[in-house]
Amino acid sequence: MFSGVYDAAGGMIIEMQRVNNISNNIANLNTPGFKKERINIQTWSRIWGEANARLPIPPDTKAAENFINETVDSVPHLDTDYVDFSQGPLKYTGNNLDFALSGKGFFLVLTPQGIRYTRNGQFDINANGILVQRDTGYPVVGENYFRTHKLIKIRGRNLLIRSDGEIYVDGTKVDKIAIRDFKNYMNLKKTANTDFVPINGETPILPPKGTYIKEGYIELSNVSVVKEMIKLIEAQRSFDRYQKVIDSLGNELLGNTVRNLSKV
Repeated sequence: MFSGVYDAAGGMIIEMQRVNNISNNIANLNTPGFKKERINIQTWSRIWGEANARLPIPPDTKAAENFINETVDSVPHLDTDYVDFSQGPLKYTGNNLDFALSGKGFFLVLTPQGIRYTRNGQFDINANGILVQRDTGYPVVGENYFRTHKLIKIRGRNLLIRSDGEIYVDGTKVDKIAIRDFKNYMNLKKTANTDFVPINGETPILPPKGTYIKEGYIELSNVSVVKEMIKLIEAQRSFDRYQKVIDSLGNELLGNTVRNLSKV
């Protein structure tokens, strides 16, 4: 009976986290380049499936100890948050400093913590003529940065940024907007704003063929408010069901306790 209470409590915790994720997704509905978050659930059936694929496990090893601990602790619990990197819709703005990536890859911006990767291509030119991300003021990284550590500087009247990222000022090429991609997006950690940083030794690579820049467009959030509201309702209903299970088991446990005490 206690295991049933634990299972239901674990389910309630999961649904609470799910609601938090959905609420954050909806709050960023209008954030350019935002990628919605989801959660993975770790359950005993999943643990058993993963462990069974590794059998036989050598006895008296750390792997065997972990397997035993997972067997005992079979309560469903949050495994990990993950980010849905599917592309959001592209919106035409007509602003010649708005850029959207069509296909895979990320723009690079230089933050106080180092280079970060983003799909938010709303750029601007600051007072020093440096191409920066509009919301944060972080400099946009160009290919020259990797050779000379120089930032993209715009001096002139006529600015042209081609679909491959090459930057021309008054007809002269000055730099190329850097675009990078990653083999395993699971090794990208979301930081502040819409930025990501690689972890677990993941290194950036060149984007695949077919990725290009669209001038005068921005990539909107990949959040669908209708789908998120449906998921929110489902999560709230699941939370209520788990709560009713706990109430039912609690009443049964209390009744059994009273009956057993009356026999003493």
